[in-house]
Amino acid sequence: MTAIESVGSYLPTYRITAQEIGEAWDGFRARGIQEKRVPGADEDAVTMAVAACKDALADASVGRNSLATLIVGTTTPPREEGDIGTTIAEILGLENDIEVSVHTQSTRAGTRALLAAVRADGPALAVAADCPQGDPDDAIDHGAGAGAVAVVTGDSGPTVRQTATYTREFPGTRFRQRGSESVETYDATAYEREAYTTTINGALELLDDVPAALAPTAPDGSLPGRVGRSADVDSVHHLASELGDTGAASPLFGLLAAWDAGEETVAVLGYGAGSSVDAIVIEGALDVDWARPATDISYPEYLRKRGHVLSNGGDH
Repeated sequence: MTAIESVGSYLPTYRITAQEIGEAWDGFRARGIQEKRVPGADEDAVTMAVAACKDALADASVGRNSLATLIVGTTTPPREEGDIGTTIAEILGLENDIEVSVHTQSTRAGTRALLAAVRADGPALAVAADCPQGDPDDAIDHGAGAGAVAVVTGDSGPTVRQTATYTREFPGTRFRQRGSESVETYDATAYEREAYTTTINGALELLDDVPAALAPTAPDGSLPGRVGRSADVDSVHHLASELGDTGAASPLFGLLAAWDAGEETVAVLGYGAGSSVDAIVIEGALDVDWARPATDISYPEYLRKRGHVLSNGGDH
């Protein structure tokens, strides 16, 4: 396996607070989230992925012409059929012979992309970008954020010490029907918690030893703490409290938070409802700068930017 040479990230400019949403709905339904980032009307998984990739490439010694592979992870591609990986490659100006693949349908897509990059033959670029949404009155939409993280692999930098994957079926914990833009759950909280903790702990038990720091997928700001307690790990890192649920990018944002906190060995845990988990133990750290300026918006502005309400006031 090769090393992680550089990372890059992208966050939308717009931000809305939990208080602003809660005042509109007589309560905020996503646990542990104080604020979140909101994509603009002209932003999607592709535009965010491109921005994060450019950020990662700016710090890499590997040139764009030397990249052998591009891997994209997202649950929110802007179209149901059509290779968004080729679109990203074209915008970035990558070579025509680059191998391109896309992982989707599961929030585990981000760690799937990372694993494919570190296992690739030659320098690779992996990016996870997501902007999930739900119905305006549910916890999923209240917590849904947006953002992207990209990684360039090369010969130097943090390395992957061990990987493990654990799968056990928990149907209905999180899904999006074909043709729909809204993520749904059966809203069985205890069942969802069981699925999350059981599968993540299952992956951790397959490791030779569990690192002192975890960076799990964070659908909200509460679930990651449950994993920490059940695994007896005090250092659990995520950015859901300030970015919201960033879907496939979530565990990679957690890795950035862990590095920012000075962690040297981190288990990145990509959880996909259904359910499967990738555990990726990374040794070493990079200097990171994921913070971006934000512009606060009102709830009516939020509804328009997310397409829940059209700009003329009609329903989406």
